Amino acid sequence: MRVIHPVQQLEKSLEDTVVAIGVFDGVHRGHQEILHQTVREARSLNLTPIVLTFDIHPSELFAPDQSPTYIASLSQRMQLIETHGGGIEAVAIARFDAAFSALSPAAFVGDILEGRLGARHVLVGADFCYGKSRAGTVTTLLGAGADNGFAVTVVPPFLLSGERVSSTQVRGLIAGGDVPAATELLGHAFIVQGVVGHGKKLGRTLGYPTANLLPTQPHQLLPGDGVYAAYAILADGRSVRAAVSVGTNPTTDTDGGRKVEAFLMDGFSEDLYDHAFALDFRQKIRGEEKFESLDALAAQMGKDVEEAGACLSTVDRV
Repeated sequence: MRVIHPVQQLEKSLEDTVVAIGVFDGVHRGHQEILHQTVREARSLNLTPIVLTFDIHPSELFAPDQSPTYIASLSQRMQLIETHGGGIEAVAIARFDAAFSALSPAAFVGDILEGRLGARHVLVGADFCYGKSRAGTVTTLLGAGADNGFAVTVVPPFLLSGERVSSTQVRGLIAGGDVPAATELLGHAFIVQGVVGHGKKLGRTLGYPTANLLPTQPHQLLPGDGVYAAYAILADGRSVRAAVSVGTNPTTDTDGGRKVEAFLMDGFSEDLYDHAFALDFRQKIRGEEKFESLDALAAQMGKDVEEAGACLSTVDRV
């Protein structure tokens, strides 16, 4: 799958494409339906199915304090689109900066969709907006398509058990610790990517040395505070069962910062510092607690590892 980044610097315009537009954060089942419909339409017309997405969520530019956390990093979005996109051939990534956000709806259509991407058919969600001040809507896009000779399909919300699947819904489930329910909406595992950083090394004194995950995606969504069963994914692709603590460590820390610390099971003892590392979260074991002593904390960690291990022994690694 070809990745064009940024689309504003595309030297040779594409031709005869079917374009799906969206942020596609998480590439959940609703997004996947749009992608599959894009591919079906392209194949029926002998056109090229592509995606137009953005390097950041638009609200990060306009209202950073209110911008949602990211379910997936930009690189993860590319991987997920390739894996679950049903045959998408290219992804064009627009750099969502002040200049791009200032494009009028007509300029977005003329310069980006037609001029650079060669759109013959465009697919968007029902709440899609575009152009300066979000002045462009699905209604204006339908009108632009009629005037300029490209078709527009407004894809209805994707329903699962009668409820709309959305990135907002997925974020809420993950923040609440319900990873299995979020995974059902995503249609794939929830994975946080990063590198292993240095911590206080307190875990090793308690008999449970941990790898501290530093997410590579700023504003990365994390599960709600607590202990989780997860698979640690190493730089070489190996996966290892892990018990993961997410939270502020109220027993030992006073800085209030949230941390992600993973104890790798099955006798794992390799040095992971500064190496790529990811966690595939599967199940919440318990909520975060403050213990009266380090001995009490160590005893609970032993129980957590046992429970996480039992949970993961019955789960197939995706």
